[in-house]
Amino acid sequence: MSTRTAPMRLNLGRFVVYATLAFAVCFYGIPLLWLFVAGTRSEASLLSDPPFALGTWEAFTRTWNNLTSYNNFQIVSWATNSLIYSIGGVLLSLAASIPGGYALALSEFPGRKLILLLTLIAMITPSTAVVLPIFLEMNLLGLSNTYAGMILASGFFPFGVYLTYVYFSTSLPKGVMDSARVDGCNRFQLFTRIALPLARPIIALVAFFSFLAIWSNYFLAFVLLSDDKLYNLPVGLTALVSGSGALSNLPSNDVPIKKPEVVLAAILVVLPVLLIFMAAQRFVRSGMLSGAEKG
Repeated sequence: MSTRTAPMRLNLGRFVVYATLAFAVCFYGIPLLWLFVAGTRSEASLLSDPPFALGTWEAFTRTWNNLTSYNNFQIVSWATNSLIYSIGGVLLSLAASIPGGYALALSEFPGRKLILLLTLIAMITPSTAVVLPIFLEMNLLGLSNTYAGMILASGFFPFGVYLTYVYFSTSLPKGVMDSARVDGCNRFQLFTRIALPLARPIIALVAFFSFLAIWSNYFLAFVLLSDDKLYNLPVGLTALVSGSGALSNLPSNDVPIKKPEVVLAAILVVLPVLLIFMAAQRFVRSGMLSGAEKG
C-alpha cells in the first residue's frame, strides 16, 4: 500500500510545484513580456494591434529619442541621480547592517534585547510612516533637498540589520569562532577575518533588497527633494508623465510624451532591477537560504 501511495504523493507534489510556477509565470511574466514588447510600438499600434504584436525599430528609436532628449536630456540626469542615491544608500546600509547584525547576534551587552526589539518594530513599520520624521530630521540638519540628505535617509534599512542578525545567529560556525579566539584574535579580527569572508551571501542579499528599495522609492524622494534637477527616476518620470497628459483625457499638447514613451519609461525603472537580480541571483538565492539550518 505504501509503495503505491509514494508515487502518487510525488506526482501530486510535482503538480503543485509546476502549477505554482505556471501561475507565477502568468501573473508576473506575461505583464513584463507585454511591457518589453509594447516598448517597440507606436501609439496607433498600441491601440489597434494585438497585445503582443511586435513593433518596428523606427518606432522604438523615435520613442527613445522623444523620451531621452526631452528638456535637454533631463531623464539622463534623473537616472544619474537614481544611481547616486542607490549606490550611496546601499553602501551606507551595508556599513550599518552588517556590523549591527553581527553585534546583535554574537555579543552580549546592556540594551541588546531593546535594540533588537526596536529594530523589529522599525522593520514592520510602514515606510511611509517614517518619511515625515526623516524629513524633519534632514531639514533640521540642513540636508533636505540635497544629495547627502537623500543618501543618508536612504541608508535607513532596519530589515538589513534583521537579516544579518538571523544569518550570524544561525549560520556562523561556532567552532571556527572559538578556534580563532584561542589563536588570539580579538573581536575586530573575528569580524573582519572570520565573519565577513563567510558573510558574502547575506551581504549580497542585503545589498539587493536595499538597492531595490532605494531605486524604486518614490515617496521619500518626493518629500525630501523639491528641485527637479535632484529628482530620481520614479519622481521625475511621474512628474513628466502627469504633466504630459499621456495617461489622461486632457487635450493634446506639444509635449512629445505619449503612451509609448510612458511604457518605455516604465521599462527604464524596471530593467536595472532585473539585470542586477540576474547578475547576483546565485548570491541572492544562497543568502535567502542562509539560516535555514543551524551551522
